Amino acid sequence: MRQSSPPDDAGDHETPIAPFSYSPPEPGLRPPTRRRFGRRELRIALPLLGAALFAAFLLSAQALRLQPTPDNARVDIDGGLQLVLGDTVLLRPGPYVARATAEGYYPLEQAFTVKDTGNDPLSLELRKLPGKLLLETRPVAATAMLDGAPLGTSNGQPLEIPAGAHRLRVTAERYLPVEQDIRIEGLGKEQSLALTLAPGWGSYRLETQPPGASVELDGASIGTTPTTLELMQGPRQLQLRLANHRDESLFVEAKAGESRSLEPLVLVRADARLRLSSTPTGASITLDGQFRGTAPLEIALESGQAHELIAFKAGHERATRRFTAVAGEQQMNLALRALTGDIRIAVTPADAGIYAGERLLARGSAMLTLAAGPQTLTLRRAGHADETLRVTPRPGYPQEFSVRLKTLAEKQQAAVRKSVRSAAGQELALIQPGSFRMGSSRRESGRRANEAMRDIRLTRAFYISLTEVSNAEFRQFRSGHSSGNFKGKSLNGDTQPATNLSWTEAALYCNWLSEREGLKPFYRIAGKAVAGFEPGSTGYRLPTEAEWGWAATVKPDGSLLRFAWGDAMPPPPKAGNYADKSGETILGEIITGYDDGFPVSAPVRSFASDRRGLFDLGGNAAEWVHDLYEAAPGDAGTATDPLGADIGEYHVIRGASWRNGGLTELRLAFRDYGLDARADVGFRIARYLK
Repeated sequence: MRQSSPPDDAGDHETPIAPFSYSPPEPGLRPPTRRRFGRRELRIALPLLGAALFAAFLLSAQALRLQPTPDNARVDIDGGLQLVLGDTVLLRPGPYVARATAEGYYPLEQAFTVKDTGNDPLSLELRKLPGKLLLETRPVAATAMLDGAPLGTSNGQPLEIPAGAHRLRVTAERYLPVEQDIRIEGLGKEQSLALTLAPGWGSYRLETQPPGASVELDGASIGTTPTTLELMQGPRQLQLRLANHRDESLFVEAKAGESRSLEPLVLVRADARLRLSSTPTGASITLDGQFRGTAPLEIALESGQAHELIAFKAGHERATRRFTAVAGEQQMNLALRALTGDIRIAVTPADAGIYAGERLLARGSAMLTLAAGPQTLTLRRAGHADETLRVTPRPGYPQEFSVRLKTLAEKQQAAVRKSVRSAAGQELALIQPGSFRMGSSRRESGRRANEAMRDIRLTRAFYISLTEVSNAEFRQFRSGHSSGNFKGKSLNGDTQPATNLSWTEAALYCNWLSEREGLKPFYRIAGKAVAGFEPGSTGYRLPTEAEWGWAATVKPDGSLLRFAWGDAMPPPPKAGNYADKSGETILGEIITGYDDGFPVSAPVRSFASDRRGLFDLGGNAAEWVHDLYEAAPGDAGTATDPLGADIGEYHVIRGASWRNGGLTELRLAFRDYGLDARADVGFRIARYLK
């Protein structure tokens, strides 16, 4: 047995061992054992444990009312314990995903977050599936247009059409078009429509004396008299030709569905034939004041009659010839004398060549005598872009022109398009780069600590969309997307900005748009996540924070704009969509006395554009930008074409939204950040020029 340690003053004396009483167990008796937890106890304990857990769940759970459209939609919620009570579900605070399905509707997947208190109803609006229209046309198949866009052809497979009201136009060659308003029920249901097309021509009986004349329309033979002609509706000029007779013209105002006989036409005998040519060829010819065509041509005449021919051509004096037709065949050439005019051309650089086609006319500035009439000249010099000069010399009227050839680099810059249109229909404006200071002064009222000033230098021109991406544009990529509603006010109209989507969803939309146009995607994808980006790509992406700041805040004189509308509060009427009087019953802080008419998001382009032609940079929906969030580094040197940090969790959000009415958030320098989808955050698209 181990002895106890002595106290400090015990010296070297040992402590004696004390005896104790011990009795061995009686033979046949086992030592006492612990009692096991039996089935009876389990039957009691488990319900009690379950009741305790259930009580804990009830105490921590929040009631969330589900509002699916249509009402019979099935709603499943992923993530965590839940208790369904009719149209209400009990959930603990945290993130979830709702999946709604209904027959005849696109499935909907929507992320949402349950808060500790005050949860709004969860609106799940499913979009109807398209309907199918079985279109039949008689007596021929026809081409169909829906709301001005090609739809397909009739008398075939049913045509898929989105649910709702539409304008249908049906056309077929030689038949009158038919336009009709239609309403498609959708839900995958099939409807039928039968249309009868009315002929677009009239029938006309034509006889000549003598018969056998060839009838021509627009230079093509369409029959021999006597004949019945089918002429399309409108004015028609017929030419009748018969050997040894004078050519005749006949005008007919054709009407669709008309049927009648034309007045018989007596052809005048002509035993003389004139073969006429001109120098230069192609001169226009009149005979006795009536236009007969362009040389060379052949004219039938009656012998013994006197006639006057006139030939004329641009850049030449007209030629006149009087003659008497003789029996048989005559040949005649009319020569036209060329007219000239003087053109003086001053060129820069001084040694540029002036060409007519591939023929060098002069090198450097020169006075040229050219044939009257339209001329096309080309000015060339190595290292420069060709310039085309179209002139019309006139006799007696000297003209002067001055041409400066652009270098190839200047020509390339001038050829850059000022705007482009994406495959989804968005218009993007070209923004030229520059340098500025991004952030806000320490003295600025409402400033936050993450707005430190820093120098930015942008060297790459870029395109940025005029508006935020709308619900209709985003649903081209993800058909089941719903922006939901906010306290009963819908955010889901086709022209409202697409919101309630994450930064990753916005980046995936950009890649989808790039792939549609054959561009290299900007974002690298691993699974369903963004794993990086390609700085050299000209594919679609989110604007960088620096690009957003350059476009939104820098005025032509280089100074910074404080608010989207100017430099002082409050905003003038209709300055943009912010927290205003119309939303005071559903919002917190609003701008006193301001009413933009929209309690939540407004259709894009509802307000005037800014100086660059951009809409809603300071309102409507706040906007995801490309950069990962980090506190502004401050005055740490000039950042050139910054793309943000490589590693991080949150992304930057710029611009105020319809929920903001405070001084801090309304400033263009305000920086927010986030991870999850929000009802007031959307995005716009951008791409580099090259």
